[in-house]
Amino acid sequence: MGGAGARPAQAGMRAVNRRTCLRVLPAAFAWVLSPPARAGEAVQRQLRWSFELVNPLSRDLADQAVWLYVPAAETPVQTLDAVRLSVPWTLTRDALGHAVVEVRVPHLPALGRRVVSVTADLTLQDLPRETPLTDPAPWLRGERFIEVDDPAVRALAAGLRRTTPAETARAVYDWVRGHLEYAGYVPEDRGAADALARRRGDCTEYAYLVTALARANGIPARMVGGHDTDRNAVLRAADYHNWAELHFDGRWNLVDAQKERWLRPADQYVAFRIYRDAVLNPVGLAHRYAVRGEMDVRPA
Repeated sequence: MGGAGARPAQAGMRAVNRRTCLRVLPAAFAWVLSPPARAGEAVQRQLRWSFELVNPLSRDLADQAVWLYVPAAETPVQTLDAVRLSVPWTLTRDALGHAVVEVRVPHLPALGRRVVSVTADLTLQDLPRETPLTDPAPWLRGERFIEVDDPAVRALAAGLRRTTPAETARAVYDWVRGHLEYAGYVPEDRGAADALARRRGDCTEYAYLVTALARANGIPARMVGGHDTDRNAVLRAADYHNWAELHFDGRWNLVDAQKERWLRPADQYVAFRIYRDAVLNPVGLAHRYAVRGEMDVRPA
């Protein structure tokens, strides 16, 4: 899940944080990447979903656009081999490896709607590739919802510090897994400090707290959003999930305290978005997509 109230990347755009997507029609257009060599066992996965572009007004709309995340082009676990949409589109990739699709709608009639289907082909591996960090600073500092400098977060982090980063990471995972109560879906982001104070939250708050405690102990960490699936799937919006990745032993490692998964199964986690409180692409600070204009984007 994501959080409400994210700021759009630029004037005239509406940022939408929540889960969207998801049924499928045949796909018509393709973008193909050549995957690099991979270490570890690789699996192929195909994901499909769809959404509607809706004109809620009793007048025609012109020059509308939506930017949305598809599975990340490249992470230590996954490679996006191809993506297809049922409408014309363009794709861009940002510095973190996000894949962002732009769909332009020159005309949408009054009260009209258009279904867009997406198919993504991926290769995932069970062991994350080694990824040296030349600049770990962005994954160590505090940011919105990851309150590294909160006194309660720092005090708990100090008590969880162990001899090695891997041992500290395991202590963080065990504490969050054992002390937070799963609250079910929460419609807004609350952050690490709130999760610690309440001792409860949904997957997002679990991930924020793991990330904050790791960073407070000098372990680079980040929250990732996407889907958890062990097979080809038609994605459901309700299954969108957030987890943490911690960098130790030379690689980004899966740490999902809410689902009680330590390191494995990394090849079931398909990343769409790596959380940063910074505008890196046209989606801005939204969790899933951003809209320019007055049309709505809804699950199909």
